[in-house]
Amino acid sequence: MWWWWWIVRRLGWWLILCVAFTASLKLLLVAHLPPRATLPPPPTQTSSLSSQYRTPSHPTTQQPQQKVYLKGEVYAVRDSEYYQKNQSSRPGLTPLLTTFYAYLTVVRAQYASRSPHLATLTHRLKLDLTKRRVTDDPWDLARKWATPRSLVPHEAKGLGDILAALSTAPIIAADVGHQGTQLKLSLRLKGGQRAIFKPQWYGREDVLEGGVYGGWDRHNGEVAAFHLSRLLDLNTVPLTVGRRVSLKRHIIPVATRRLANTFSTKRGNGTCFYGVCHFCNKKTPVCDNGHTLEGSMTLWVTSRLPLINQVNPWKRSYNHGPKNTLVQWEKDATYCQRVVRVKPFSDLSSPRLLDLMDASVFDFLIQNGDRHHYVVVAGKPQSAIILLDNGKSFADPDVDHLDILTPLLQCCRLRQVTYERLVLLSGGGLSQALEELLTLDPIAPVLASSHLHALDRRLLHVLAALSACKDRLGGWHHVLF
Repeated sequence: MWWWWWIVRRLGWWLILCVAFTASLKLLLVAHLPPRATLPPPPTQTSSLSSQYRTPSHPTTQQPQQKVYLKGEVYAVRDSEYYQKNQSSRPGLTPLLTTFYAYLTVVRAQYASRSPHLATLTHRLKLDLTKRRVTDDPWDLARKWATPRSLVPHEAKGLGDILAALSTAPIIAADVGHQGTQLKLSLRLKGGQRAIFKPQWYGREDVLEGGVYGGWDRHNGEVAAFHLSRLLDLNTVPLTVGRRVSLKRHIIPVATRRLANTFSTKRGNGTCFYGVCHFCNKKTPVCDNGHTLEGSMTLWVTSRLPLINQVNPWKRSYNHGPKNTLVQWEKDATYCQRVVRVKPFSDLSSPRLLDLMDASVFDFLIQNGDRHHYVVVAGKPQSAIILLDNGKSFADPDVDHLDILTPLLQCCRLRQVTYERLVLLSGGGLSQALEELLTLDPIAPVLASSHLHALDRRLLHVLAALSACKDRLGGWHHVLF
């Protein structure tokens, strides 16, 4: 049997040679392959909050970084003698802003890409605006929508019908506006629905330099604020749309006597009026262009929801001059600790504090520094803050008043869903999405491009403030709720 062992031996050597040859061939092929990309570490709970909303490979059309002229309580990307002279440094803000600015550059790079999921959100919101003939009674649908937590549902089928009715329904009665400091009209439309008309004072490109609450209300700011609230999924801004009215044909024939007494005619056949309000004066009337007057129409909500005013804990002092007295939040960076010890903010079941944080972010984006009171539904402890009166907005696209963000800077709290929506809209997505929605309004273009791009810059400021809070408190779980 010696020949049998000889065959087995030869086969064994042959198998060893085959294995060695195969291994050598594999090593040779691997050596000529391009290097394998390094896999990122598994996402932590913190990174997963934003990773599902964005992709780093998606291109961005965000504007190039602008030159910064001021970095204090006022952040300015335009040289301004006024803001140079009026830059404040309040103890309640200074230490918080120092940390905030330290995070700004990092956040700008971190959120430079645009989310691929943004198109889905924008498409859904546009569909709500463009779809018609959903309802035969838009006023009744709007009343059914209104609840203490929301004025518009998440999916608002029929919204296009309501806004179309607001912008076209015949005006059957006109009176002076209800209280307030600004000129407005109280109108009643066919079908009995009441609406508030705020007239146009400024052109789209006008820049209002000065105090954060200065100037007349911006009617286009009211329109933009409504659509911004939907993008942020806040849905607590009353339904608002742009409209052009003829003072001669639509208003004067149905005006009350006290309103009619404020009308006059100017040279060139134009019609003017000054109305009745705290700052209304016959020396400063608003006038049409000889044919129509542009303005915003806001659906009146109190017929279904009785509203009450509450003092905002971060109300401004509204004092001027060298003897300006600081209020407590301007002096104390830990002021939020006082606020949370007082009802309703001390009630753990109350949404009020987080609602104020949402309002702070919203107001900062539009630069509304005039929310001295906030509005809630009477008798409803779980009521959301109804974001009324957003006309003190979009004054100067090159300036950000960071004190509007004080509640967030001092409290370091925000709803996780709000944070996630901000991340979704980053990378230039906010300006793009809002512009797409606003092009569907009857008075489009509603905002100048400079104001749209300013929103992207301010959104990054909010994200920088939150990043600073996260590190200050030791993690997102202390900031997001």
